[in-house]
Amino acid sequence: KVAENFVSGIILFAERSIREGDVIEFDGRIAKVRHMGVRATIALTLDDEEIIVPNSILAQSAVKNLTLTEPLYRLRVRVGVAYATDVDRATEVLQQAAEAVAWREADRAPVVLLLEFGSSSIDFEVSVWTRDVWGVRGGQSDLRKRLWRALRDAAIAIPFPQLDVHLDTAATLKIGRAHV
Repeated sequence: KVAENFVSGIILFAERSIREGDVIEFDGRIAKVRHMGVRATIALTLDDEEIIVPNSILAQSAVKNLTLTEPLYRLRVRVGVAYATDVDRATEVLQQAAEAVAWREADRAPVVLLLEFGSSSIDFEVSVWTRDVWGVRGGQSDLRKRLWRALRDAAIAIPFPQLDVHLDTAATLKIGRAHV
């Protein structure tokens, strides 16, 4: 393993596909590369935890370098609206709310997509681009608040999960009589 990590470190240094300061995504987590050594790379997670990553993981696994050639990051938020909502109106409200975000990259228009018809809502995804990859959680929180306010002001409901229970009255009566 030591030799594997050493060779992987040399490959990473030669290719320069990951550099100190880059923000990468691997193993389902986002981290900023602090230091690259011959055997391992030290990175800082969004939770401010330093992790030591063997270079073989970075060289042999799928790693998304969020800042390799383009510093823009696509920030996504999902939101559901009630089934009684006019989807064109909801799309318009979500689009306007996303366009009003001051910190988003002005050169890239926000995108609003109708993702699916969920069990309790019509689900949308709203995307904006930012140069602050490290501020993704704060950006998502801010965008969610803006979307919630915009939907509230437009009288568009965000439903909570619901489950309807239908009882078979004939079966209920049989069970009730059996216990008497």
